[in-house]
Amino acid sequence: MLAAAEHSLHAAKDDLLAPFALAEAAGWLAGPLAAAKTFTPRAAGATGAWWARRITPEPQTEISIAEALTPEERAATAETILTLMGLTRGFARLVVFCGHRAHTDNNPYQAALDCGACGGHPGGPNARTAAALLNDPQVRLHLADRGITVPDDTWFVPAEHDTTTDTVRLLDTHLLPATHRRDADRLTADLRTAGTRLAAERCAILPGAPTRPRPRHAARHTRARARDWAQVFPEWGLADNAAFLIAPRALTRGIDLHSRVFLHDYDPDLDPTGTVLETILTAPLVVAHWINSQYYFATVDPQSFGAGSKTLHNVTGGGLGVMTGHTSDLQPGLPWQSLTDGHHARHEPQRLLAIVQAPLPRLDTLIARHTMLHHMFSHDWIGLAAREQPDDPWHRYTPTGWQPWHPSTDTPAPTSRQALP
Repeated sequence: MLAAAEHSLHAAKDDLLAPFALAEAAGWLAGPLAAAKTFTPRAAGATGAWWARRITPEPQTEISIAEALTPEERAATAETILTLMGLTRGFARLVVFCGHRAHTDNNPYQAALDCGACGGHPGGPNARTAAALLNDPQVRLHLADRGITVPDDTWFVPAEHDTTTDTVRLLDTHLLPATHRRDADRLTADLRTAGTRLAAERCAILPGAPTRPRPRHAARHTRARARDWAQVFPEWGLADNAAFLIAPRALTRGIDLHSRVFLHDYDPDLDPTGTVLETILTAPLVVAHWINSQYYFATVDPQSFGAGSKTLHNVTGGGLGVMTGHTSDLQPGLPWQSLTDGHHARHEPQRLLAIVQAPLPRLDTLIARHTMLHHMFSHDWIGLAAREQPDDPWHRYTPTGWQPWHPSTDTPAPTSRQALP
């Protein structure tokens, strides 16, 4: 009912004559609400969320997958999920599948900050489905037959990370066994601490944010930004992305990547046939390339491939797109506020660099097998650097074969033994 009322309200605003009647009927309420949202956005948003929870408390639901997939399909899907992440042994008591979302107000680009792999929707439902699948005892028996033994005391927990406020919420906690509730409480406390520290780190680059806030102050500030309907910089999204790493996560230990690298854990020893690497190269890497290209072209040619300033946008077609003013074409790309703070460019335009630790002949085979990969790497839409073993030198892929990676002579010496190219 609340969703229907909200939809009716927005539909009335878009009608030709209804806004006049709406202003007469609801102006007495809209005026004070608009003032509250303008002058005290955090308090107004918190109050609205409190009333929403009281009126429509979140129901305790459970994802049912038994009717959608056969036992064999469920087992195959579970095996793919775990092997693609390299998570086939060493399971903890709690294993968290964390999707992501963003909370902003009055933002036509809301979907651009949610999960692109989920079609511009929050990733929580996917995390819930994956966790339900892997908590299924029948699925675990099939996994054991395929060489992946999940301990009886391991429980998969879905979660959702709000990238605007840096908060992580565990989902389906009503399904947690009593033996794991204390673990979940400790995890929730640790996630809260990590979120406040990350908020403090992000505030250093957010326009209008305190430069050196205490973590709790930073957390309050990011929550206020999320609920401010006049905020054009709620977060930077994936601005300044530069590389995609496909290697054991130990490779980046001790290195500050400044939030510029997509990280995909991959152990070539667990993938002798190259099937997992093939999936990574043809799916997540391609998505990262799309993201990188979107930022790249919107930065180098904002008039043709960007969207101009948010402050001049008019949403049209019931949310189909945005126009600049009332006479322009639809704006195809990212708004200027996603790329710059008005004084300095936040995104450094460069083509994506893929860094892979895997046998070079295996990469050659996959590139030759997929025309898409051949076009991306051979035409320099993506740079590719690779090595087979941790102690091997890095090589750069070229149309004529692999060439040794020669760092520029003016590049400062790496500060870590495992430094990336």
